[in-house]
Amino acid sequence: MKNKKLVIMLLVMIVAVLATGCFKNEKGPDSVQTPGTGENEQKKELTVKDLYPLNEGDYWKFAGEGNEFAAYEQKVLFREGDRVQLQVASGGTVMGIIYEFTDGKLEVVYSQEEFYEEENILDRENQMSQVILQEPIVVGNTWSSAGRNYKIEDVDATVETPAGEFTGCVVISSTGDEDNVKNYVYYKPGLGLIKQEYVGPDYKIIAELEDFNVKTYNK
Repeated sequence: MKNKKLVIMLLVMIVAVLATGCFKNEKGPDSVQTPGTGENEQKKELTVKDLYPLNEGDYWKFAGEGNEFAAYEQKVLFREGDRVQLQVASGGTVMGIIYEFTDGKLEVVYSQEEFYEEENILDRENQMSQVILQEPIVVGNTWSSAGRNYKIEDVDATVETPAGEFTGCVVISSTGDEDNVKNYVYYKPGLGLIKQEYVGPDYKIIAELEDFNVKTYNK
């Protein structure tokens, strides 16, 4: 039961509906990957949909470290207009997630654990509002949502992952109002999420892109 709770909390963290929890790393904390300076901003004015296109059929596989359930896979099952349904699966559970693009923002509006069927649930009522991306996509932009404070740290970072090296990446940090845990999220325009770091006082969990099939990005 304890492991199942850890799985659910980790997957919730992955989609940025962050919960208060504790994932221990017996080796203690590693240093956080330092984002770039952000001085060389991208010439094109990026939109939220550029950062995370979420096309129907898109697929991402992430390698993980720091927790036995840090590795996971996610795929876009359905998309209708600006509402998108994802299935996020680790070794312990599967979650159904609904994202919604609204007025220059990307929000998580619904999540359900133990959701193993590939059933279209896009017509379900929203149960939350967690803004994980917000325009303008420029260094220094900040916003707060559902108890977390977000900041765009960089728009031209180079990120190494098992899937390869990605340049021109956007880095977003977030912290909770009532915890000392920091989350770093890395996006590659046209591809979407490529890396996450979840850093606490004595642990660090990392999920890095290992494989993908995204319509708007060529390998």
